[in-house]
Amino acid sequence: MSEVQQKTSAGRRVAAGLAGLIPVVAVAVSWLLWRDQLPAELASHWSGTGRPDGFMTTRSALTIGLALAGIPAAIALVCSLIPGLRPSILRGTVGFAGMISGMGAGVWMISAGLTLHAGSAEDAVLGWWLAALIASFLFGAIPYFVAPKPQFTTTKHETRLPLGARESGAWSQTITSKFLLWLPVGLIALAAAILIPAITEGEFYGVWVSAVSLLAGILITAVIAHMQVTVDWRGLRIVSTVGRIPLKRIKLEDIAAVEVTEIRPAEWGGWGYRIMPGRSAVVMGAGPGLIVTTTSDKQFAVTVGDPDTAAGLLLALRDRKRDGGARPGAAEQTV
Repeated sequence: MSEVQQKTSAGRRVAAGLAGLIPVVAVAVSWLLWRDQLPAELASHWSGTGRPDGFMTTRSALTIGLALAGIPAAIALVCSLIPGLRPSILRGTVGFAGMISGMGAGVWMISAGLTLHAGSAEDAVLGWWLAALIASFLFGAIPYFVAPKPQFTTTKHETRLPLGARESGAWSQTITSKFLLWLPVGLIALAAAILIPAITEGEFYGVWVSAVSLLAGILITAVIAHMQVTVDWRGLRIVSTVGRIPLKRIKLEDIAAVEVTEIRPAEWGGWGYRIMPGRSAVVMGAGPGLIVTTTSDKQFAVTVGDPDTAAGLLLALRDRKRDGGARPGAAEQTV
């Protein structure tokens, strides 16, 4: 890494740590602006999106908000100042800390803001602000993307599988994440814990919002928990085994390079289907995988058990495509 790159990386590390302080500043500034107008008690809990069913003193709510926003932010800042900390670990730390900090600030801002707007804690209806509370977790994406990108140790694959003049190979493998397979069970349990008490108490208003959100989460998780990776004359394809939903396709003519590497979830944003600026990935866990760089200089990574065979066939088929070789209908060789 050059001296300029090192300075840029160091600057981004510090910037990521400082970005994590934004929720703490938001809590502190809002308190200074609202302290003379806030009542002694704030709404602190809603069973649905209607009126609150839990309350807390303003001082306690402020203390909790500052703690939830401040402690993770302090940890992230300290980590950003450790020069030897691996970029993938730093990204994961500041991203997760940002999620907690954003949630802490969101809880305070919504409790205080709704109470102030309504005039009393009892009249602070949550309504669509539930979506804002959920969205507060997304703050973690800011320090995550500000932090320097991890540098991958990869081996550019040059070996092609030998194909006869009339052969067109095909390779396929299913990939599964045990974590993602069990996650819908947890989401169903969470839905039951949240929705059943609200329904039994007759609080139907707003329950459908939570139900739809949780159902969407369950369906999305089910779709990405078990996939099939295929390499053939169509290129690299990722298809969900649930409903045969196509999730990703890279055509042969769009492939610039293929690399074989050890993929770590922390370096690609976690488990599942991950989308980031300039790159995306299907990660089922730490292990061997492929990184395909396209002609538009974008990267796609996928964890597979036999990346060398997949890479060799992908390059052989790409070269044949460029040379105007065999097309579908020729004899196939399955590998």
